[in-house]
Amino acid sequence: MKQLCKSLVLVLLSVGGFLFLSGCSAHEHDHSEHSHASADAKPYPLKTCLVTTEAFDHGKPYAFVHEGQEILLCCKDCRADFDKEPAKYLSKLSGAKN
Repeated sequence: MKQLCKSLVLVLLSVGGFLFLSGCSAHEHDHSEHSHASADAKPYPLKTCLVTTEAFDHGKPYAFVHEGQEILLCCKDCRADFDKEPAKYLSKLSGAKN
């Protein structure tokens, strides 16, 4: 019986460790609390939300990478607007200085 308990604990720890380490590789979780920005992404040059043009003074910006460009938005809700017309919003970056 003790051996069975030890084996069960090892299995549970192994499964838990796997789930912990797989973390962001799963596609079914919310990414709003962290960034998957690549070190190779071009840095975001503005001090405002790309969609609303509001300053980032009310909390941490929502960050993601779109086609190699880091994008910062004031909130996760702005992502839907960006995704509808990315070219419209990306054009705002063409004249921005880093």
